Amino acid sequence: MKHTFKVGERYRNRNGEYKVIELEAPQMVIRYSDGRSLKTRIELQARIWQNIQAEEEAEKQAQMRALRPKRQGRQRGIKFQGLQDHDFQKGVGGTFWRARKGMGGLLAQQMSNTSRHLFQSYPVYRRAEVHIARPAYYHKDTRRQEAKFMFHLDPQDATYGFYIEKNNGPMDDTWHWPNFLVALEKNGALQKKIQTAMNQQKLHWEIHVQDDGGLIAKTRADQNELKWEWESKEKKVDSISWPQFVERLGAIETNKWCDVYLCARIGKEQALATGVHLAEQVTKAYRALLPLYEASTP
Repeated sequence: MKHTFKVGERYRNRNGEYKVIELEAPQMVIRYSDGRSLKTRIELQARIWQNIQAEEEAEKQAQMRALRPKRQGRQRGIKFQGLQDHDFQKGVGGTFWRARKGMGGLLAQQMSNTSRHLFQSYPVYRRAEVHIARPAYYHKDTRRQEAKFMFHLDPQDATYGFYIEKNNGPMDDTWHWPNFLVALEKNGALQKKIQTAMNQQKLHWEIHVQDDGGLIAKTRADQNELKWEWESKEKKVDSISWPQFVERLGAIETNKWCDVYLCARIGKEQALATGVHLAEQVTKAYRALLPLYEASTP
């Protein structure tokens, strides 16, 4: 792979800015702003640098598109009048709520209006689910690798919140899961914000592990600690700290896929009764979890 690195010049990877100290193919030596040095492959750092530049350009273009067609922004969510009874089904046949002019678009528009960045809505193929994310950090072909906000319907209820996935194999820098674990483990301020969001928005963690029966545990906030509730016949509950919570997530076997949600659930009847204001309720939870989303994305 061709590269544009020059000794003495500064570049960035997912860990921050660095200066190129030595270039001797296929290796290079880089030094971060905090003084740490690292010997790494030129090909790897070139790919990361190209990805970062592409992401920044995509974000720039998305921002420009959002500023140009202001009419289009006003159209997002324009036809959403609340969820309908037939929206709560298995599958998506005959439903409209995931569309850009439906609830999906309205959630994206409200997030764009109340944050520093543009958000878009992405209906999930053949699933009663929509993802809300920044375009620079969400791609159709790699969406499983990326953190996002979600809204999901099933016949009984609606679920909404933050969603991230762990691979059942190797994960390179394009996966957001490692960022997510590091942020949760080391950022005390972020932990407090999440704890506050969990209490105020009635959110809980759900940990789903493939090959282990799906949902294995739920975790709820309890003052300054967490309650890890095992989804087993015994319904065992452990009182754990934030470091212990992160440790349990990090201990999930590398060959098992894992879906992690920080979410709220609302019953079908309540969701129908809330009408168009449901979008405001969901967006409020998204905004409370924005620090977690930003810490998880590169």
